[in-house]
Amino acid sequence: MSDLGGIKKIGFTPFVDFRGDLLKIYRREIFQDLLPNIEEIYLSRSDKGVIRGMHYQLGGKAQDKLVYCITGRMLDISIDLRPGGGLGNVHVEEMVGGGKSALLIPGSFAHGVIVLEDQTTFISMSPQPYSPGDERGVRWDTLGVDFGLSQPVVTEKDQSWPSLQDVVNQLR
Repeated sequence: MSDLGGIKKIGFTPFVDFRGDLLKIYRREIFQDLLPNIEEIYLSRSDKGVIRGMHYQLGGKAQDKLVYCITGRMLDISIDLRPGGGLGNVHVEEMVGGGKSALLIPGSFAHGVIVLEDQTTFISMSPQPYSPGDERGVRWDTLGVDFGLSQPVVTEKDQSWPSLQDVVNQLR
């Protein structure tokens, strides 16, 4: 396991034989301190150019997330919102389907994905349920990163979030 400025990259060792691969992405004894009680598991499938996020929830409703890409390719985007930490730092990690690692993103980070290939599927698990009234976000195109998207597919809600600079100013 490696620490990427608050985000943890967790490596897995697959079992491989003539039938294919077996990859165990969750073991209670490994995650009991990191992600003790899984409340929700999401399976998401999207096509190239789709943007999901950048979402976060407030206070006690903040959602830690374990994210694993099953098929396709995506950019996993995490934005540090810790006032005493790396407030405003953006971490971008390319994840490839069937890869040998997952990311554990703390609830003190906004999170989202940008899909790079059609039929990309990923799973995310959280010990805290989704709470619509506590959801907030950061507009994806204010992160200071050129994602090279000419035709992004993004919801009206995700396009209407405040800029990263506005969110950082609110949290200071």
